[in-house]
Amino acid sequence: MNRIFPTPEAVRPHRPFSRWDLLVIPGLIALFVLVELGLKGAAAPFGPKTPDLTVSLNPANLPYYGLRTLLRMAVALVFSFGFTLVYATIAARVRGAERVMIPVLDFLQSLPILGFLTATTAMFLGIFRGSLLGLEAAAVFAIFTSQVWNMTFSFYASLTTQPKELQEAALMLRLSPWQRFWKLDVPYAMPGLVWNTMMSVSGGWFFVVASEVISVVGRDHPQFLPGVGSYVALAIQQADVRAMIYAGLTVLVLVLLYDQLFFRPLVAWSEKFKIELSQGQDTPHSWVLTALQRARFAGRIAQLPVPLWEWLWRATALKNRPVRVKEVRSITPQQRLLGWGSTALIAIVALSSLAYLWTFLFGPGWGFAHGRLLQPNPNLNPEFSASMAKRFEDLGVRRSSENAVWLSEVCRISNNGQTISPELAKLLTEYRLEPTGWLERCAKPLAPAGKVSLLEVLHVLKLGLFTALRVTLFVLLAMLFWVPIGVWIGLRPQLAGWVQPLAQFGAAFPANLLFPIFVILIIHFHLNPEFWTAPLMVLGTQWYILFNVVAGATALPSDLKEAAKVTGLKGWSWWRRLALPAIFPAFVTGGITATGGSWNASIVAEVVSWGDVTLTATGLGAYIAHWSTGEFNPHVGLGMVVMGLMVLAYNRLVWRSLYRLAEERYKLA
Repeated sequence: MNRIFPTPEAVRPHRPFSRWDLLVIPGLIALFVLVELGLKGAAAPFGPKTPDLTVSLNPANLPYYGLRTLLRMAVALVFSFGFTLVYATIAARVRGAERVMIPVLDFLQSLPILGFLTATTAMFLGIFRGSLLGLEAAAVFAIFTSQVWNMTFSFYASLTTQPKELQEAALMLRLSPWQRFWKLDVPYAMPGLVWNTMMSVSGGWFFVVASEVISVVGRDHPQFLPGVGSYVALAIQQADVRAMIYAGLTVLVLVLLYDQLFFRPLVAWSEKFKIELSQGQDTPHSWVLTALQRARFAGRIAQLPVPLWEWLWRATALKNRPVRVKEVRSITPQQRLLGWGSTALIAIVALSSLAYLWTFLFGPGWGFAHGRLLQPNPNLNPEFSASMAKRFEDLGVRRSSENAVWLSEVCRISNNGQTISPELAKLLTEYRLEPTGWLERCAKPLAPAGKVSLLEVLHVLKLGLFTALRVTLFVLLAMLFWVPIGVWIGLRPQLAGWVQPLAQFGAAFPANLLFPIFVILIIHFHLNPEFWTAPLMVLGTQWYILFNVVAGATALPSDLKEAAKVTGLKGWSWWRRLALPAIFPAFVTGGITATGGSWNASIVAEVVSWGDVTLTATGLGAYIAHWSTGEFNPHVGLGMVVMGLMVLAYNRLVWRSLYRLAEERYKLA
């Protein structure tokens, strides 16, 4: 009989610490010190009397700027993860919620980041009055809106494409909704969610520049929060090539750091949640995950919430309660009446919101006065120059808070164009405004100052069509390029481990650093900016496609790959029967987020500059960027509504039908 004896290591008494603690404990201390340093700077005073915030192009400040930017992105990521778990679960699990919540999600992800920033800056400044936390919260919220939609769509897609045998196993094991959420929903979605979280963080870098340079009402200059994004914005403004290189190197170092310390451990940890009957030969590894698993101090910290977790597990158990199984039942009169009542309530809220929005955009007459259609009321100060607005104000022309000078105000002080004073005529001539013909201009019924007209809506819709053509063309080109590459990488885990930080750097690299190159090339070769600025839209969003395809290919069970080898699937048959069906749900998630991100990116891609040179393409993004002056005005509101509705229609006509196809045909069931 063979006797089995324990190894000497097993019987040796365990020490309170291991050699891995020499790495983990100093690392945790350093992390706490860095967080405290960053939060201390974020709580500085900021009020009407404090000087304008600015940054220095001295490269010695970049480590601190990088810390502040990473803290904003980390806080935004925490809120994004919480929002993802709650919102996607309700949309997928609550009956009837999907019909409302997913269109709302489509609409929200299509709204431009600058619109969120413009609408929320004043609110956060009011909440954190007298503190820099107001601007910090506005920047964090803007980064949150660039991260959260991709993560939410990924988790929702995982919930709706769960294999039926796993759902049946949850019923047989009598898992409560809380237990099923943590034992099935989250683990099943974890591989794809981790990759989409990486993409969300990396894609968030594209909008860091917009989120860290904030226009504040009452100040003539934008506020530069300390960060890499504001550093890049100032470098572009001053056409400093050396500073741009320093910023690019800083981003590379930051991406490598959080890849090694955060995302690579997550990818290696999430590998255990893959559904497969046979273990893959190549699995990702992480030295940080190994250190955390073997460090006894970290293990004791991880055990602290275990009693609370066990109490929640027991408290939410079904015990003797019956398992609720979804059944198709006939609708009772009470349920039908309740459905009618909820529909009527939603209709009332929607109509009330629409009436308020219509009044905000068009004024109390809703675009009409005395039965006549109001004409556009143009801004005579298109550059929003404070000096020009002040000179008009000295002549009695009221200016708005964003330094706009409206035609109706000039008509008011000139008696509807009948008496143009010599001073006003001189000012108009100086700013290249024709001092004659004001009788005809003022004779038209003009929209109220600051409001839009119905005719302007048609113009904005036309601008939206130009942007839609650019987005569609270049997203399709990005798909044709990245889908085969993503599948090739995802089927090779070791290669994916090497490519992961490079892809993250490519996604995190602020595309704004490449804008000056496009400006120089367009001017040098006399190219048409209407077309050649369009690729800038997909520089940051193309990675959504790559990351999702890699995640879908990585999650492909090893037994299916081995079965394909045994049956001799090759060429197009292999793509049609295995690869494309396997990655299809992830591909749809990447496509919808890449499309929405490209619409968002149009705001910065249709207006590019380098020093004193600015190129503008005709499109909805350029319209919103022009009117984003620090205050949420009707023109920004109109641009956001049109962009949201166009993206919503785009998603419902194209992507939602593909989502249904993924749920019904292309899932592991």
